[in-house]
Amino acid sequence: MSEFDESNLEQSGNGNWGNDSEDTHSVAGRARVRAQLQADIEAFLQQGGKIQQVDNAFRANSPER
Repeated sequence: MSEFDESNLEQSGNGNWGNDSEDTHSVAGRARVRAQLQADIEAFLQQGGKIQQVDNAFRANSPER
């Protein structure tokens, strides 16, 4: 078996999501993550993407009745 290779994963934005050296536990680090998420959402919407909301009770693996 081979070890998992993250180099093939698609990166959004400027690619800072997987950067282990970034401090995401501090207030400033969380603010940077929120800002990047907001920028990614805006880019997605500008490219014609749509955000759909689903009911909180929705479960993909709910038992059939």
